[in-house]
Amino acid sequence: MPQSSPATHDGTLKTMLGDHVAIIGGGNGGMGEAAAWRFAREGAKVAVHFSGLTGTSGRRAERIVDNLRKSGFEAISVKADVRSFPEVERAVGRVVSKWGKVSSLVSFVGLPSSFDRWQEDPFELSEQELLSAVKIDFVGSYHFIRAVRRHMKKARYGKIVLVSSSPTIYGDDAGYRYVLGKDLNRITVKSLAARLIREDGVYLNAIAPGTVDTPANRVNYGEKEWKELVGQIPMGRAGLPDEIAGVALFLCSHDSDFVVGQTIVVDGGEVRL
Repeated sequence: MPQSSPATHDGTLKTMLGDHVAIIGGGNGGMGEAAAWRFAREGAKVAVHFSGLTGTSGRRAERIVDNLRKSGFEAISVKADVRSFPEVERAVGRVVSKWGKVSSLVSFVGLPSSFDRWQEDPFELSEQELLSAVKIDFVGSYHFIRAVRRHMKKARYGKIVLVSSSPTIYGDDAGYRYVLGKDLNRITVKSLAARLIREDGVYLNAIAPGTVDTPANRVNYGEKEWKELVGQIPMGRAGLPDEIAGVALFLCSHDSDFVVGQTIVVDGGEVRL
């Protein structure tokens, strides 16, 4: 649980994202849910995106939104298959129609992971397999950038955070299809950030998480394998979803108003730049 925000001189709570409208792409996942709560607690109206490709994704998103509303926060769910730009554009349009703007986007969208995919031979992938993560992790994030950009451009302000992965920094043949998709997000930040801030006033940065303790990650490991995995991390443990959400919060707040085109590695010390 994050600490309470400090009070202002008139006794009201000072929040980091007051009058802020946030879209959490892939908000029905472990890190996405943590970000939705973190942003809501800091004053943002939150749109929780889900793909709708399975019934589970929609039910989870609705549960998150329902719990946010019960806690007094403003939240909605929005559905879009991120491989389709028109669907993403409609989802963003719904948010703008509801709240008048979009201030930030954090894109956690990604192909669901599995142990078999992490262990597959990178030289034996079909074209469809090779591009499976690219079409969601990268193309989905790119579609979100395009869809929110025109709304942010009108306000000459907005924050966009993509999610990469620490193996994109040091290289890894395990889970190659995932590394490929996430690395394209990192390169997109390096390539497009300067133009977005110069022309539109829109900030583009990325987070590169290491091993994070989410249900989606845990399902791929037995207890022994998990201990071996986290034993390689200098801090001796996996990251928590809320720790990733905290970095996303920083990058979407005014505290990061001089941070442009960066990838922040959040991995407990495995990668040291």
